[in-house]
Amino acid sequence: MARVKPAASAVRKKEALLAYSIIGPIYLWFLVLIIVPIGIGIFISFTEWNGLASHPTWVGLHNYSTFFSSPDYLLSLWRQIWIGGLGFVANTVIALVLALMLNVPMKLRGLFRSTFFVPSISSVATTTAVVIALLNPQSGPLNRALQSLGMEPVVWSYSTFWMVFWITAYNLWRSVGPTAIVWLAGLQSIDPTLYEAARIDGANRLQLIRYVTLPGLRPIASYIVITGLIGSMQMWDSVMFLSRGGPVGHTDVLMYRIYRDGLESFNMGMSGASSMVLGAVTLLLTFVYIQFFVRRQENA
Repeated sequence: MARVKPAASAVRKKEALLAYSIIGPIYLWFLVLIIVPIGIGIFISFTEWNGLASHPTWVGLHNYSTFFSSPDYLLSLWRQIWIGGLGFVANTVIALVLALMLNVPMKLRGLFRSTFFVPSISSVATTTAVVIALLNPQSGPLNRALQSLGMEPVVWSYSTFWMVFWITAYNLWRSVGPTAIVWLAGLQSIDPTLYEAARIDGANRLQLIRYVTLPGLRPIASYIVITGLIGSMQMWDSVMFLSRGGPVGHTDVLMYRIYRDGLESFNMGMSGASSMVLGAVTLLLTFVYIQFFVRRQENA
């Protein structure tokens, strides 16, 4: 068996040290900011603790039993799924339509792309303040417009339909730009010769989208759907600033309930248990999508 020369061995060790020095900070970041907090959250979910004084008291599965036996928590989880899912579907579809519109040659295309992207980099406090001012029942521009048309002003916060609509519209306003840019990157990665060949075969615009564009977007679609699912399960800031869970708790999603349990009621145990349940549901939805859609497409 040939022995490795000392010079070659030294080179390999140097290359390995260089590689570890590059990927080491990434692993450290992943450990400190993801693995350790998850471990702490799992531990806290089995305890009773106010987060301020004394030490956590081990209560086993009591918090999880409370969660699954309480209609309030289960309803909050359901609202997280359907309100977040509504925004996810709207964002995915509208962003794709927007990307198709921005993918054609036009003047000031870069300006339009930047305009749609700006809300996503603005602070939540600023953007929600704009929406709250817009929905003001006395002086809001929307009610003034309704009154100018001879209609009665609407107290938006009293209507479940309208609060769900404005929460969805706000989330769409903030997220449609980045999603459209990702769709646009996918559109521009499709080989133009495929369109030329389809046109030679007599394909019209709708057939080009169906048989060339959509199949070409499958790889990027998986990324958008998975990140969109995760994002919809993390939705809470729009509920906190716009509706505060109202009217009568009809927009009280689980993420907002986790925030209230942990930072308002100082019930860290229930907050941790709810977080673990929500995380498990998110992983389940992601697994189902990968298992039944992504892998079927790969095997097709």
